[in-house]
Amino acid sequence: MPKLSQLIIASAIISYATVAFAQMTPEDLKAQVDSRSGNLSGFQELLDDPNPRRSLAAVEGMLASGDSNLERMALTFALTNPDTAIRATALEHHFAKLPSVAISFDATKLSDDEMKVLIKVLNILGGSIGPDKLGSFNYQPAAYDEQMGCYPQVYNERLCAMRLGRGFVSLYFYGTNVSGHWVNFTADETGTLKGGTTFDYAGTRAGSVPMTIRLIN
Repeated sequence: MPKLSQLIIASAIISYATVAFAQMTPEDLKAQVDSRSGNLSGFQELLDDPNPRRSLAAVEGMLASGDSNLERMALTFALTNPDTAIRATALEHHFAKLPSVAISFDATKLSDDEMKVLIKVLNILGGSIGPDKLGSFNYQPAAYDEQMGCYPQVYNERLCAMRLGRGFVSLYFYGTNVSGHWVNFTADETGTLKGGTTFDYAGTRAGSVPMTIRLIN
């Protein structure tokens, strides 16, 4: 629990900042905004360097900076970049920080019988679906294993669950009565990973289900 002296100091700092902002003129605020914008423009110039190695170095440095604004700028730039090495760096950084992967899907083209199969699969995967036939589920691999070169399955770390490539992610879907298979998700120009598969439950197949992994909010 914070000490009384710490609370007094924190309160004083907040009060000072509030007064300082209240006394700030529009010109002062504009100068601060212009300064911040100029700084970000400088970082954008580093990302846009025509030399791919320098651009990649800028991406790596900004992703490791600890500054959320710089990380987001670098991630947005890298995930939509045509250079496969730059995209791969962004994917590795992004997935290394995630506890799980959020996957959305669209089942609007499935028939009623196919929907029954999909719902059984979702019960295994822990997913949900709405009356509009749009749904989601979380996919959780174990931490990256250097020797295996992949993210192992949580319940069987001798087998891979997720692999990262240059601009794509491969996930292995499996479960009781669910036929195991790999699905590739490829990054589009918006930084969204898109894939799709036909799920199988106990030998009965559902129709094709498009899936997406949104990387940039």
